[in-house]
Amino acid sequence: MTTILHASHVTFGHPDQPLFTDWSASIPAGVTLVRCDESRGKTTLLRLLAADLPAQAGRLSLKGIQLEEHPAQYRSEVFYIEPRTEAFDQISPMDFFAKMATRYPGFDASKLPGLISGLSLIPHQDKPLYMLSAGSKRKVWIAAGLACGAAVTLIDDVFAALDMGSIEFLLAQFKICAQDTDHACIVAHYDLLEGVPCASIITI
Repeated sequence: MTTILHASHVTFGHPDQPLFTDWSASIPAGVTLVRCDESRGKTTLLRLLAADLPAQAGRLSLKGIQLEEHPAQYRSEVFYIEPRTEAFDQISPMDFFAKMATRYPGFDASKLPGLISGLSLIPHQDKPLYMLSAGSKRKVWIAAGLACGAAVTLIDDVFAALDMGSIEFLLAQFKICAQDTDHACIVAHYDLLEGVPCASIITI
């Protein structure tokens, strides 16, 4: 399998709580599950891989792009939105998608109608994001991630606050992502992704 993202000897932690020490992994194309219980470090790991949080030691390389040497180029190939962010609250989901389309050259807008419908976002697509529930906002971030075309898409707490219909729709989408040979979708969840053939599983 093609390696999309490689982490080498990554270290990060707090003075009273070391989280990752000399951690290395090769993340292939397809779907990778980051599996752990609550408050065990999965969000921190995703933020490290997204270069949203600086590691204290180690190196990250994405399709040969070294974060340390080319940080802007590295970040341009990673999609990550902190689920609880309020940074986009004043714009609508459609405006958010348009913003992501300008950020990611590979953004495939043709996927949006199916994602919006499958995630039950049609009634909310033109509302300001501050009017949406936590679950609906999460759906917006996930829809953008699945359409963005970035080399790596990172999705944290993927099913939190989602209805069963949306969960089943996303599992079907992840089955499609699992067949991708050029992109990696990294999903954080406490359990296995039912029916999804994961290329790798990282347990922390």
